[in-house]
Amino acid sequence: MDNIENELQVSPSNTSIERSTTHTSTHTVVRTSTFLSRHEQLDDPHKFSDGWNRRSLLVLFGSFFGMIGSLGFVNSGGVLQTYLLQNTLKDIPPSTVGWIFSVYNFFAFGMTLISGPIFDKVGCKIPIAFGTVVMTVGLILTSFCTKVYQFILSYGILTGLGAAFTFGPFVSCLSHYFLKKRALAIGASYTGGGIGGVVLPLIFRSLFGKVGFGWTLRIGAFICLFFLVTGWLLVNDRHEEFKEESDESIFKQIVGSVDFKILFHHGLFSVIVFGLLFNGLAFLITLVVISSYSTSRGFSDSDSYLLVVVFNCFSIPGRIIPSILADNYLGRFNTFCMINTFSIIAFTIIWLPFGHHLQALFVFAAAFGFSSGSVLSLSASLVASIIPTSEIGKGLGTAFFILSIGDLFAIPISGAITNSGTRKSYDNLVVFLTCCAGVGWIISFVGRYLYGGLNLKRA
Repeated sequence: MDNIENELQVSPSNTSIERSTTHTSTHTVVRTSTFLSRHEQLDDPHKFSDGWNRRSLLVLFGSFFGMIGSLGFVNSGGVLQTYLLQNTLKDIPPSTVGWIFSVYNFFAFGMTLISGPIFDKVGCKIPIAFGTVVMTVGLILTSFCTKVYQFILSYGILTGLGAAFTFGPFVSCLSHYFLKKRALAIGASYTGGGIGGVVLPLIFRSLFGKVGFGWTLRIGAFICLFFLVTGWLLVNDRHEEFKEESDESIFKQIVGSVDFKILFHHGLFSVIVFGLLFNGLAFLITLVVISSYSTSRGFSDSDSYLLVVVFNCFSIPGRIIPSILADNYLGRFNTFCMINTFSIIAFTIIWLPFGHHLQALFVFAAAFGFSSGSVLSLSASLVASIIPTSEIGKGLGTAFFILSIGDLFAIPISGAITNSGTRKSYDNLVVFLTCCAGVGWIISFVGRYLYGGLNLKRA
């Protein structure tokens, strides 16, 4: 990966092709201006059909179903935390309960640093099978928990580790089949996580009072198991075509590939990851806290749960529409800047001044659900645009590991800010989230400049 920086140092102004043609005594210089995107420089376009053929569609559908199972609980964290704070762990401070979900998100995204290189070496089938078993066992064990440390061990560590070994390969395998339509394919796959975040909270809301926390979680675990197995059966990969040959054992190759040199050698990658860190903070804390913010304002539990549902509902088109614009019209970096602008507007114009109105909260949940869904899926496609396909697992793994560091401290930070449970403390949290979204917005334009300079053409 040391040579990636050199491969990317191609100015858009140098992509013009000059060819001289001589016809008898006439010498004509024909200058054809082309815009060669970076992903076409890193990978041979002839290796990708980029069409909606049967094989690529099966992989896309498999990834979509797999993401329902893999990210369903990630996007339902707010409902679970609100229930635990009001019932099982009602005597525990919110900042302490927050560690359960922080550890979970750290493992779910951070351990892609390991699952990514494994995917590059052995493909998607083995890590997804391992992750499915571990995640299901972790959720079943969680259903019997009553103490914080038990939740951290079973849900935070075990279930999170299983999620990492399913989520990472389900995303990475798409890059083996899509090049020019990669943003759309990844965005379509991410809608599975949004659907899981819609369906599971509605199921939890219905079952908590009828069968209790334990059986509600077990039912959720079996639903996720069904979608994970379905996804595993459908997905495939082409790791044999893309992997680099080596006589070293798989273990040594994995250990050797886990490094952070890319952060120092690849400036654009570092900028994208830095922006992902702040966007991830704004996304995760909002998703987990918005329901408890609503209850702190005196709104009903039913309305608070519905905020999470609305958030995840609008994240579904948010993962598709911007991806279409990115691949076909505006370019990925331009679209990324536009969506980040939409996010900061949602915070500063809706939640910050009008968050004490329930109607405004629903409008914000819809607006930020739409933009945050596309920000996270586009971030993955941006990384995939500047990393060779042979190292896509490692690149995404490194990016999401950095994201997970923020996730590890995000919810405890929000819990510390809102520990008093007063309306003022929640208002302070909204200010903090607005600042995170603002940093992510600024960094998106820095990344756009590093990628395409001041040229406003599609990038």
